[in-house]
Amino acid sequence: MPRLLLINPSNTHKGLGNIRATAWPPLNLPYLAAVTPNHYSIEVLDENIEPFEFREADIVGITAYTASVYRAYQVAQIYREHGIPTVMGGIHVSMMPEEAVNYCDAVVIGEAESIWPKVLEDFEAGKLQKQYQGTWTNLENLPFPRRDILRNPYYQWGSIQTSRGCPMNCTFCSVTAFNGRRFRRRPLDEVIEELEQIPQKKIMITDDNIIGHGKSDLEWTRNFFLRILEKNIKKVFFVQTSILFGEDPELKRPF
Repeated sequence: MPRLLLINPSNTHKGLGNIRATAWPPLNLPYLAAVTPNHYSIEVLDENIEPFEFREADIVGITAYTASVYRAYQVAQIYREHGIPTVMGGIHVSMMPEEAVNYCDAVVIGEAESIWPKVLEDFEAGKLQKQYQGTWTNLENLPFPRRDILRNPYYQWGSIQTSRGCPMNCTFCSVTAFNGRRFRRRPLDEVIEELEQIPQKKIMITDDNIIGHGKSDLEWTRNFFLRILEKNIKKVFFVQTSILFGEDPELKRPF
């Protein structure tokens, strides 16, 4: 049984995610675990909640924001020195693949779920490529992230994603480059089913804009909160949205 180690490196600039009160689990690594073949043994090392300690593995996957990428490069070098193939992905690597490939054996650009099984197939065949390109897939029937591989009792916050992509293409924002200009929404029933499985009472909705873009997305958001009320899901939510949220009388009224 090959051993896959997934690593979330520590943020060089201490802040959100580095202390227990604000720590929430990364979603990208559990999503990768969800599309990993069943014959793999999977471990997650989240350096934001536990100190780094070398663990044996057959292949290592490392994600990184810009704030954590230099630590990610350091960790990648540790495993490469042991002759263990190391794959890197995430927003920084996707924007700077030519830089990242100097510190690892392979890079994954963009949304990795669509290409991750191919990465592992090539690894098993001894034909790992230098670069893989993920695609912007339809979010219907997206596998639920495998939260069972996380140290859930540590995290004060749970996390869930209902959409990806944005058509606005603001100059300061990386969402369009990473997730595309088309706003993609997950089916409401699947989101509610996943939400009910999250153990934490506090929930970070990781969408960039929960109300989306257009009337149909706004209606989805109304139905989302109404379904939460109907099912008596008692959780505290943190979510990002545009100022248009406050202009909708249904969304801003007290329930």
